[in-house]
Amino acid sequence: TLTGHSSPVKSVSFSPDGKTIASGSWDKTVILWNLDLNYLLKQGCNWLNDYLVTHPDVLEELKACQTQSIFVKAAPAVVAQGEKLARQGNREDAVATFRKALKWNPKLNLDPEAKAKPLADASDLVETGENLVQEGKIEDAVAQFQRALKLDPDLDFEINTKVNSALVRKGESLVKEGKIKEAISAYTQAQKFAPTVEISADSWRSLCQYGSPRGYAADVMFACEKAVALAPDDGGIRGRRGVARALTGNTKGAIEDFQAFIATIQDQKRKAQRQRWVNALRAGKNPFTPEDIKSLLNQ
Repeated sequence: TLTGHSSPVKSVSFSPDGKTIASGSWDKTVILWNLDLNYLLKQGCNWLNDYLVTHPDVLEELKACQTQSIFVKAAPAVVAQGEKLARQGNREDAVATFRKALKWNPKLNLDPEAKAKPLADASDLVETGENLVQEGKIEDAVAQFQRALKLDPDLDFEINTKVNSALVRKGESLVKEGKIKEAISAYTQAQKFAPTVEISADSWRSLCQYGSPRGYAADVMFACEKAVALAPDDGGIRGRRGVARALTGNTKGAIEDFQAFIATIQDQKRKAQRQRWVNALRAGKNPFTPEDIKSLLNQ
């Protein structure tokens, strides 16, 4: 934009050497503009410097801005691209990218083949582990994930999250088989591998639901509490905790949970069953018949 005139510009012309522009205005002024393209190009590259350092693909295309110093600064971004390719299983492309990084900065402590191999191998192991999870072979899957982590420690969070998911899935399966102690162990291990990954309310509910009527109410109470904490307005989950509370002697808490269940459920038969339990608890009696315990495993 040609600024500086007090009226619109009416004419523009270049100097014979192409390095100057003259603009004429209706205000009867002429302004000369420096048009040193090399200088302007250098300025543009300077403005783009930070962007080009983190976007090596753009730098590779923008030959006018290529200098040895900017290549050296951009080399780490090229290495990161190679690592991403290796983790995607693209070994050859990863090696080629690492070689490009070395070309840009020969002082890098980098062996392209040695760098790509463990990352790609870890990727293969993760894929194998995921397939084993789908096949229900959870222990084998966890072993594959752990091998992958040794090869690529930077996958720590991702792999631990996968292990967490696999162990929770194993725990849910064990619960339904009646192997409550083993299921609790699986859930505990899952939390150990990825303590910041939240296990769903439904997963905790499953452990609470199937563990309580099988004689493990005290052992699975923590799961009941976690499920309610994650879904406090879910009457069904409150009802599961109510069973565990009743079986462990927490009469007041059990009544509160059963009342929450009754207030939210539509099934009249199950409502009547819970109301019967509330009445029995208020009378100081055992609320559960053998048939009730059996039915809890199928609800």
